Amino acid sequence: MKMDKIIEELLDDDALDPKKLFNEEEYSTLIIGREGFSKKQNNSADLLEALLDKNITRQESEEIFSKLKETNSQKLMVEAIKQAERENEKTIITAACWECGLDFTNYFLDFVNLATSDNFQLALEALSVVESSEGIMDEPTLTKALEIAQSAEVHNHDLLEDLINNIKSRIA
Repeated sequence: MKMDKIIEELLDDDALDPKKLFNEEEYSTLIIGREGFSKKQNNSADLLEALLDKNITRQESEEIFSKLKETNSQKLMVEAIKQAERENEKTIITAACWECGLDFTNYFLDFVNLATSDNFQLALEALSVVESSEGIMDEPTLTKALEIAQSAEVHNHDLLEDLINNIKSRIA
């Protein structure tokens, strides 16, 4: 199985070629701070990093989504998005948030902010997370979300309109 090979390579110090480490085509530069992580959290971080492999198959991605859901990795996923410097990495991890089927209600404002990005793909994936947030949000959170969305100056007007309508539909 290819996923086992990816994880094995991640754990093998000799498998990394130092000359390639700074080549964006070869490796992702996302580094998830792991200080104080349990073994389970380290495994989840490995899975997130594996999602960034350009050669990952859909089946492997689905396996990762399933494992991330099993381990309730919302906090780790949101932290990884915040730490990612490249927008394509933010986009992949944001997509994983809704594709893994976890509820990100507790991070609603984070995804509202991402949904106001000028990067269409990132905004679309973040909007999908917002739309799939099922938990109950208090009025101050929804008011703040609406303020963020309404004050955003973006080129993705249709996505922004969908975001605003979604937030308004949640206000009692």
